[in-house]
Amino acid sequence: ASDVYKRQMEPNNKRVLVVEDHPGLRDLTAIRLISAGYTVHGAANGFDALEQMEKYSIDVVVTDHHMPKMNGFELLLACRKKWPGIPVVFLSGDHDNQAEEVVHRGAFAWVRKGSDFSILLEVLATAAQQSVHA
Repeated sequence: ASDVYKRQMEPNNKRVLVVEDHPGLRDLTAIRLISAGYTVHGAANGFDALEQMEKYSIDVVVTDHHMPKMNGFELLLACRKKWPGIPVVFLSGDHDNQAEEVVHRGAFAWVRKGSDFSILLEVLATAAQQSVHA
């Protein structure tokens, strides 16, 4: 199931895809990003995310790591192959050794779940500036 969240605050014209299998966390992240001016799309797993990326011009992907069907790492590899200019940011509670691995494999950044939300916003602002569509 994919969700499109409507913009509430001043737009910055950047589209973020939030990939998270827990609907409550996906919605909370989306609402906070909308409040920061992003247009947000949601996906429950990597396959849903790839469908969204085919339909919409996404600027940044924010993904969980552990998800059913296709996890965040598999999504990262698919994104690097098809959309190499779109940054992928992990928002996950996993361990730092996994963070180093995904960043080494091309993720833009790894933000630990539960961190101050301003950290994610700073990372997204930088990632969105560097985003390049094919």
